[in-house]
Amino acid sequence: MKKIDFHIHTIPTKGKDAVFEFNSTKFQEYVNTFSLDAVAITNHNVFNIEQYNTIKSFLQGVVIFPGIEIDLEEGQLLLIGENEDLNDFNQKCKSIENELEIGKKITASKLKEIFTDLNKYLLIPHYDKKPKVSQDIINSFNGYIFVGEVSSPKKFYRAIKDTSSLAPVVFSDIRIDENLDLKEYQGKYTFIQTNSNPLTLDAIKAALMDKNKIFLSDSGKREFFQVFNSGQELSSGLNVVVGGRSTGKTYLLDKLDKIFNVGDQSVKYIRQFDLVTDDEKKFDERVEREKSEVKEEYLREFRNVVESVIEIDLKETNHKLEKYIETLLDFASSEKLQDEFSKANLFKENMYMVRQDQEDELKNLFNAVALLLKNNTHKETIRQYISRDALQELFDDLTMKYKQMLEARLKKEWVNMVVKDIKQQLQRKTSSPKIDDDEIDFYQVKLEREKMRRFNAIAKGIKKENEIKKVDAFGKFKVRALATHYARAGDLRNESGKRVSFANAFKNYDRPIVFLRELKNIEDLSKSDLYKYFCKVTYEVLNEYERKVSGGEMAEFNLLKTLEDARQYEMLLIDEPESSFDNLFLKESVNEEIKDLSKDMPVIVVTHSSTVGMLLKPDYILYTERKIVDGKDEYKIFSGSPGDKRLKTADGNESVKSYNTLLSALEGGQEAYGTKNKLYGSYKK
Repeated sequence: MKKIDFHIHTIPTKGKDAVFEFNSTKFQEYVNTFSLDAVAITNHNVFNIEQYNTIKSFLQGVVIFPGIEIDLEEGQLLLIGENEDLNDFNQKCKSIENELEIGKKITASKLKEIFTDLNKYLLIPHYDKKPKVSQDIINSFNGYIFVGEVSSPKKFYRAIKDTSSLAPVVFSDIRIDENLDLKEYQGKYTFIQTNSNPLTLDAIKAALMDKNKIFLSDSGKREFFQVFNSGQELSSGLNVVVGGRSTGKTYLLDKLDKIFNVGDQSVKYIRQFDLVTDDEKKFDERVEREKSEVKEEYLREFRNVVESVIEIDLKETNHKLEKYIETLLDFASSEKLQDEFSKANLFKENMYMVRQDQEDELKNLFNAVALLLKNNTHKETIRQYISRDALQELFDDLTMKYKQMLEARLKKEWVNMVVKDIKQQLQRKTSSPKIDDDEIDFYQVKLEREKMRRFNAIAKGIKKENEIKKVDAFGKFKVRALATHYARAGDLRNESGKRVSFANAFKNYDRPIVFLRELKNIEDLSKSDLYKYFCKVTYEVLNEYERKVSGGEMAEFNLLKTLEDARQYEMLLIDEPESSFDNLFLKESVNEEIKDLSKDMPVIVVTHSSTVGMLLKPDYILYTERKIVDGKDEYKIFSGSPGDKRLKTADGNESVKSYNTLLSALEGGQEAYGTKNKLYGSYKK
């Protein structure tokens, strides 16, 4: 078995890395500490041949490959070369550097053009790791890409099981800095099965082509991954940690959290007593957050309705209408004052109504088609459904129609300009009053009135009492959300969370358009939030009797909800759940949820309870032990699978009897276990 790390940075790149100072001693320490067999130097978009040769001269006991991490479209890709013909590799990497310096993107076609014979290299895209290389780009390499980098054991084993997936690898993505803490990089490498000696790039590629030869543990055991440099493993499923007080169980969880919690939603750590400390406050915060989400979803369409009418100025529109009617009546009553100028047809001519709605829609449409024509990233996918010739014909047709529409609008605008100029000249020469219709758009007036009519109807409809959500949650609980009307101005103030008065606005609560206008006049309210004040949403969590939950039930709900939320993480750590909950709840509700989570991610549970420890039926068991040697704490971990007679240290040099150990940790020992059995028996009699 060979241990490799092909994602190592030795040069900080602006915009990609925090500033760090490369340290050669630290690099050697990294290689020695983790007993690496092969490494690759993969700096962002650059290969420094001088530095590579210097590193190769001092780095002992490891094979070093030249590489580069390339910004490929929106993702990143590791390109590794054989450690020969370095001048050629250097020149090709310079081409990558030059392309990016002049602002060009590295596309799949450009990469192929630069590196020519891709058989000579190992290509490893970010696969299930940000920033990802898209599947379309991977497909465009026609089989030259067969392995992908992932960011966690969870993603590694998901890819291993998926027959359509690339072969996964996990690397450190380390920066070799003088202040580097090596403990944080334990377990971030990949093991491959090969007997090649010397270890060549071709041999490594051959191993990586076969998922059965790729592991996260030196033991080669499937469904296990190494976490510490001692060789300590964990199952990719459910791990239970037992041991006496102060033997290092929580210390173990803290170490795992520090190593694997490297990005957003990497590790979910449920600490001891965390869920019952201020449980009512946390419950209320969770309920309020979920109520907000339900309300947002319920009012999502209504929000658009509010935005469509919020800028309508009814007073201004009415003023224009009144002004138009007034001048029209004045003109009609002044027939005697009409002369040859006022009788001219153009004096009373209406302007063309010029609107760009359809024109803008058409413009957006042909821009979308243009994007499909120009797109190279997803070209193959697009061509599966529509040919380039068909797209080009559609683009040409849309372009022609847009030009026609644009020409018609420009003609109308020109005619309007001429008519307006002539009308002004006629007006100066006549004593007849002018019809003031320049600022009135009857179509727009009609549209505004229809919008307001529909807005009023919708606003009245959404506040009618309506059960918008009722679901069973975790078997024991029910969640119910109800939409209804606000009963008083104080409810609106509570919704806003601001110290403002809603008294004047609430007087018009049953007149939606007027209510909206009054809300706009409240200075401290954001216009984008006004839609929230038309409808009240209540959200409540009930127990199995459909009654309000008690304090203890709040804590239970918090735990079950937290476990559900953990599904979006890469690893779950739980420290002594029995400290806060009774055995029946743990057995009937929590164990099932934890077991189900472990099917999709590594779960590590610290416990003293047999209800959790044994009834969970774990995949792997760890026992912690603490000794003081020469005045210093020394922590040991013994581990094994259920049914093993002995639990052993990672090096196999020490072991303990499984039966005695588990009985002591979970039941208080053989004597206590026997006594309890007798006591239970007496109650049964």
